[in-house]
Amino acid sequence: MDHVHGSPASEEEFTKKNLRRFRRLHEDRVQIREFHRSEEARNGADWEWWFHSGTRGFGMRVQAKRMKSGGSYQLKYTVRGRLQSELLVEDAQASGCLPAYVFYNHRNWTPYSPGHAVFDCPHGSGEQAHLGCTIVSAHTVRAAILDHKLGPRYARQQSMPWHTILCDDSEQNQAGLEDAYAVVNFMHRAGLADFASAENSVALRAERSERDTVKGDKWSSASGKHADIPPKTRPAATVDSPALPSGISRRLALRHANDQPLPELPERVVAMIAGHDVQSPDARLKMSVLIDLAT
Repeated sequence: MDHVHGSPASEEEFTKKNLRRFRRLHEDRVQIREFHRSEEARNGADWEWWFHSGTRGFGMRVQAKRMKSGGSYQLKYTVRGRLQSELLVEDAQASGCLPAYVFYNHRNWTPYSPGHAVFDCPHGSGEQAHLGCTIVSAHTVRAAILDHKLGPRYARQQSMPWHTILCDDSEQNQAGLEDAYAVVNFMHRAGLADFASAENSVALRAERSERDTVKGDKWSSASGKHADIPPKTRPAATVDSPALPSGISRRLALRHANDQPLPELPERVVAMIAGHDVQSPDARLKMSVLIDLAT
């Protein structure tokens, strides 16, 4: 993406271009079903990915954000008075998906800490072009919104190139459904850990500020000392932020750590795979992308 020459395209334009190109390259495995939306629903449009084999698979409800010229994203966007990120999570839960954000980034973006984010894969070292489209859990975005000390920079740093979902480290060229599910579940668990940590940090800072205010009010002019105000206690977040394994055993490690069995596909998704017309589950859904990972 380049902000130098003219106005950049919108998120929806980038999404259509990328997904349709993906379909052209893998037309034997990819279907795209587009839904018509009212004008009111055009703000905050999402798409969903369904990765499947037979009647089993998993879905991701995705919102795209284009990096602005200053390197940030409009994460606090609201739709009719509500944060878009919260609507995304609710819609994902209602439709049986995991919520995620895709970032369309500048061509000149580089990680703040090359050793922090995983961009290499078993096929070779990561390239600058791989950072053009990255993906992150919507819960990590919620954490970045909740805790101002994190902000969009944190969400960007936690994102990973979206091709890593399907990048296989075996001798086969096609990543298996279980492997892809393990990667996405890792991303989802990391997002939940991010949000739990952000909630805890914000609460602790608020309590610290309240204690400081109370101490100021309780100042004793006679003794010249603060009154002894016991601190409030709050249990620390119980979710530890996981670390993404590296090396050629990464997928094996992720699959071993993934204790969630592949679910059955919703009936509407099975119907779409079979070529039947179905109704969109809600007004904000722009399209469904169906990816067949059967070997």
